Amino acid sequence: MGFLAKVHIYCFLLSYLASLGFEVLLLLRKPVSVLRTLAIGFAAAGFLAHTSFLLTRSRVEDLPPLLTSQQDWLLVLAWLGGLLYLILVISHRQLAHGLFLLPAVLLLVTAALFASPQAAGTLREVTLRRWGMFHAASLVLGIGAVAGAALSGLMYVLHHQRLRNRSRFLMRLSLPSLENLAAWNRWMVLFSVPCLTIGLITGFLLISMSRGSWQAGIPWEDPTIVTTIVVWLAMVAVLIRTMKAAQRPGRSVAMLSFLSGGFLLLTVLGPMLLAGAGSLNSIHGRPAESLRQQPAAGTSQVPVTEGSAP
Repeated sequence: MGFLAKVHIYCFLLSYLASLGFEVLLLLRKPVSVLRTLAIGFAAAGFLAHTSFLLTRSRVEDLPPLLTSQQDWLLVLAWLGGLLYLILVISHRQLAHGLFLLPAVLLLVTAALFASPQAAGTLREVTLRRWGMFHAASLVLGIGAVAGAALSGLMYVLHHQRLRNRSRFLMRLSLPSLENLAAWNRWMVLFSVPCLTIGLITGFLLISMSRGSWQAGIPWEDPTIVTTIVVWLAMVAVLIRTMKAAQRPGRSVAMLSFLSGGFLLLTVLGPMLLAGAGSLNSIHGRPAESLRQQPAAGTSQVPVTEGSAP
């Protein structure tokens, strides 16, 4: 495990990319079992390196991966996507799950390369780390469910288009049935809204606790907070549409879920990358040193010793 502890992000990024390449070959050529085996093998190797990287980062920072940095937060989300791909491709080898899941995983890992790798000092300096963990876990599961709803929605639309137009290219795709895709989409939407709601509520609690307690209070107008609220409102709208369309074909709901996924990329990943690059002022992208140098308005800067309560 000592060697695996030294893996870099590029190691599992290239492994996932190779796995996607074999998935594309399976689409363009006659399916061969060796190609499927290679796709699974590279994905499994990437997943192992991915897991080792997160564990090493967690051990170095002495925090769970969700509380270390924005970069690790995105990598945890990508890790969940890699795990889901392996489960689906092993249980349903004939279906083209990788053509949809692996690009999403690659996008998240690539975005993590540009996100801030520095630990956010705000969460490191409070004694209520469990609240922070609960908050981060709820959001990452909720946003993961939004991404899952978007992918299942895209697969539904493509499958519907294939049956309608009999496209030769789309006919090469082996997709789950429309009924299964509609069910997956519905459950993803139903799961995402409570998770995002819990994430927002715990986030608001942490904001309230930061007033006069932490050296740098969290502003309500923080870009990451605002965009998360916007995503939550969008998914509530999709949930309402899903409940109303329970007895009707799911194409409109699937399309709405797909659009919500694109909206997610703009409103969540965008501010994260800008904050990590220093182009956007967000508490979620500032290193610990800058937080210590910026006391909250109206409060005096009091030194906080490690292990003491704020």
